Amino acid sequence: MTAAGRILRLTADNMEEAIDTAVSVFLRGGIVALPTDTLYGISTLLPFSDRLYALKQRPFEKPLGIFLPSPTSMKLVSKQTISDELANCLLPGPVTLMFERLPTLPAEFNPGVANVACRVPDCPIVSMICRKLGQPLAQTSANVSGSPLNPTSIDHFKDLQPYIDLILDNGQIVSTGEGSTIVDLTVESKFRIVRSGCAEKETMKTLKSFGLTEIS
Repeated sequence: MTAAGRILRLTADNMEEAIDTAVSVFLRGGIVALPTDTLYGISTLLPFSDRLYALKQRPFEKPLGIFLPSPTSMKLVSKQTISDELANCLLPGPVTLMFERLPTLPAEFNPGVANVACRVPDCPIVSMICRKLGQPLAQTSANVSGSPLNPTSIDHFKDLQPYIDLILDNGQIVSTGEGSTIVDLTVESKFRIVRSGCAEKETMKTLKSFGLTEIS
């Protein structure tokens, strides 16, 4: 740990410690910065998601996504319109799938928003934290809203660090520097690309191979 205990450099030997520390912070309503397969994100429990808006200076018209431990967890928070086979082809990976939300989600999370954006990154620590918590996490990228810099290193969000309760540092993320590809799947057998992100071509190919058609 460094910086008054806020930064924990991840190693093979301290993974359990990192997970337990993050879970403890989350259960206190804190914010944790953590690595994914695309960018560094910031997360908190769903009832405290307003803290992420305040930290990022993010307008409430821009909903947050959620981290889940596995593709099968999507059915617990959304009206899944695709087969489990397709879900497992897309996730874990750099793709965010949007479905109609279920009323089981806390009212404090994205109030007034009908859909929910589900993310299962190909980054085991995120899944392990969610699994140990037994609940999803509100999530967004670790930068100020509107910033042109996508954070692939903790050095890219130094301005936010004093306000983050714990930072899990996994070094430089090797990626294109783009966020995940976001796909609207609220209409059965249809898809719409909401954000191209880093995996648009592969994602569209997979969706079409399962018989889904694109809508503009």
